[in-house]
Amino acid sequence: MAKNASPSYEQMFYMGGTGISGVRNLSASYSVGQKQVRILGAGFVRDVIAEPLQGEVSMTRDLLYQDPFLNLTGEAPVSGTLLYGVQIGDGNEKVYGFNTGYLTSYAINCNVQDVPTVDTTFTVFGQMGSGARQGQLDYSGTAPLQTLGFVNHESVFLTFNGSGTNRAVSASQTYDINRVPIYTLDQKTSEDYYAPSQVLTDYPIEITTDFTIEMDDYETANMIDNIRSGNYRTVGVEIRLGAKAETLDGNTIIPVGTGLLCLTDNSGSCLGDDGDGITRYEFMSTTGHLVSESIETAVDGLLSVNLQFKDYYNKD
Repeated sequence: MAKNASPSYEQMFYMGGTGISGVRNLSASYSVGQKQVRILGAGFVRDVIAEPLQGEVSMTRDLLYQDPFLNLTGEAPVSGTLLYGVQIGDGNEKVYGFNTGYLTSYAINCNVQDVPTVDTTFTVFGQMGSGARQGQLDYSGTAPLQTLGFVNHESVFLTFNGSGTNRAVSASQTYDINRVPIYTLDQKTSEDYYAPSQVLTDYPIEITTDFTIEMDDYETANMIDNIRSGNYRTVGVEIRLGAKAETLDGNTIIPVGTGLLCLTDNSGSCLGDDGDGITRYEFMSTTGHLVSESIETAVDGLLSVNLQFKDYYNKD
């Protein structure tokens, strides 16, 4: 008898035990590196695993609330589960899960006329695959956030030298985090011997910031002068809902008796209400080095320039 496929509305993704909203797409994969063992006089004998096993989980999400993934740039691993099939909540869902996942790439992208999106990639050093509901690979937990604030390009505030007269049309920031698995040669007593004994973070974390502006009176740096002396700029981006009167505060479901007048998470805590609105994402770069400028024009377009900055974060 034919079976139905699993549509997206019958799926739910959990990370660290908390439901994640706004997922546009998600992919998970692994590969096993093999090589042939050959012996003189015998030719090919067998194939063996030639490298440590690891998987990868990537996803793109709309920025709907204060993003919890940015906190995963540290040392701690995380687990995740995708529930799918039948009806979510009836106990008969299928499970695809992983554990010992480390964030290796985090990128936020803002463009005019688009909702800001977040792209994340996790490298998985533990178990990964299908499992049973409430079984070993089921790391589901609390429901996703129920009170969400939707943002668009009008909620993105980009400041830079010349932002008063030159129009910003896109901004992005990427964190590249190098993880180093450590394997040992001691005796292995379980299937866990495929996993590393420790995963280290190779600092510094490289932070790349790009933004594109349509040029009015902006002047690029001279390439030679930039190399000789360095050209440092102050760049800031803040993504927030509008003035407090324009937020979703009046339309959210506020727990009875709490007296809270803000967007809340599942624990009842306010999501970063700073008095002017609900801040979703904010960064300020005062040391980032301008490493690239590129201008572009076309017969059916406007003169624009893309600027790229590099910054580095050390643990200490």
